[in-house]
Amino acid sequence: MKNPKVNPKQVKLVVFVIGLVFLGFLIGDKKDSIKKLIQSPQSFFQQSENIPASNLAKMLANKNFTFINVHTPYEGEIEKTDSFIPYDQIVASEKNLPKDKNAPIVLYCKSGKMSTEALVTMKKLGFTNVFHLVGGMDAWTASGKKLADLSQLAEEVLPKAGFELPIAWGDIGPQLVKLGVIDLDKFNKTVGPTDEQKEILTKGSNANIRIDTNNSQFVVDVLWALGLAQKSIVYDEGPMGKEFKKDVGNFASTGGWSLARGEAVKYLNQFDLVKLTDEQQKKVGEIAQNVYRPCCGNSTWFPDCNHGMAALAAIELMVAAKLDDEAIYKNVLKLNSFWFPDSYLAVAAYFARQGTPWDKVDAKTVLGKTYSSGQGAALIQQKVGEIPGRPTKGGGCGA
Repeated sequence: MKNPKVNPKQVKLVVFVIGLVFLGFLIGDKKDSIKKLIQSPQSFFQQSENIPASNLAKMLANKNFTFINVHTPYEGEIEKTDSFIPYDQIVASEKNLPKDKNAPIVLYCKSGKMSTEALVTMKKLGFTNVFHLVGGMDAWTASGKKLADLSQLAEEVLPKAGFELPIAWGDIGPQLVKLGVIDLDKFNKTVGPTDEQKEILTKGSNANIRIDTNNSQFVVDVLWALGLAQKSIVYDEGPMGKEFKKDVGNFASTGGWSLARGEAVKYLNQFDLVKLTDEQQKKVGEIAQNVYRPCCGNSTWFPDCNHGMAALAAIELMVAAKLDDEAIYKNVLKLNSFWFPDSYLAVAAYFARQGTPWDKVDAKTVLGKTYSSGQGAALIQQKVGEIPGRPTKGGGCGA
C-alpha cells in the first residue's frame, strides 16, 4: 500500500492552527506572562530571580544593570555598586531608584535574607526586572572575591587633623580689620573666634592656613572678606562686572556680608591686598571658571555667595604664591570638602565605586560643573544614596 502524499500547505495550516490554539491558551490564562515577555524578555526567560556569585562576576564584567547594596548596618560592598539603600528604607528611598520600572536591578546584602525582602518590596512598587544575589556578600567572598569598604571614606575626605594649605595668613587679618572690611566687634560676636584666631585677625600670622571641621566657618569668613575686597579680574570681566553690575549689591556674597563697617558693597573690588600681575589675574580668571560649589549652579567666576568669594580669595593667594594649576585645584578641593562635607563624601563614594580612590581623583574634574555645581552634586548624591559616616549637614551661605 502506498504512503499518502503529504501536502506541505496542509502541514503549515495544521501547525498554524495548533499555534493559534496554544496562543489562545496563553492569552486566556497567562496574560501576565505574555505582558512580561513583551516588556522584559530577559526577565521572562530567567528561570529564577536568584543570581549565584559565579554569574554575578560575569554580569559585572559587562554591567548593564543598577546594582544596590541593601544590607544594614553597612558591612562593606561589592565592586561597581551603584548605591546603598537599606532594605527597610526601599519605599522611603523610591526617588533614588531607577525611573524605569522595567530597568534591570540586582540587589544584595550580607547573606541574602535582606535582599530577598527588598526584592519583594520592589516588586510591590511595580519593578518588574529585579534579581538578588543568592547568599549575598558571604557567597561572594566564599567564591574568592573581595569586598570594598567605604566606612573609612570620611577620614580620607575629611581627616580629623584637617588640611594645611601651602599659603600663610600673613597680615591679611589686620589689613581687613584696618580697612573696615571686617568689623572686629561684629566678627567676635557673630563668629566667636578662638584666641589663636583673634591673633590672626589682629596681629597676623606666619602660620599656613589650616582647615578642619572646627574652624571651617572661620576660614570661610576671613577668606570671604578677602575675596570681597581684593581687586579682581572676576569683578571687572565676570558676570558681576558685566550682566549684573547694577545688581552687584544684592547677592548673598555682597549684601550678605554683615560683618563690615557700613555697607559691604563699598569694599567690593577696592584693594590690592594680594599683589597680582595682569598675567596672574588672567590665571585667576581661568581657574575661577572651572571651580564650582554645591550650594548653587555658578562657578567662582560668578562668586554670588560666600563660598564663591572665599574660593576666589584662596585662588588669588595661591596664584600669587606661584603654585601650579594642579596644586591650586587640589587645595581648593580640600577647602570645598570641609565647606560641603556631605556633597564631597558622595562624590568620593561615586569615584571609589568606579575604582578610583579619593587621593587619585583629578581635582579639576571634581571641581567642575558635573560634580560640584548644585545640580551636579545633587545628582551624584541621588545616585550614591546613603554613605556610612556621612555628616548630616553641609555649609551654609551666611556669616
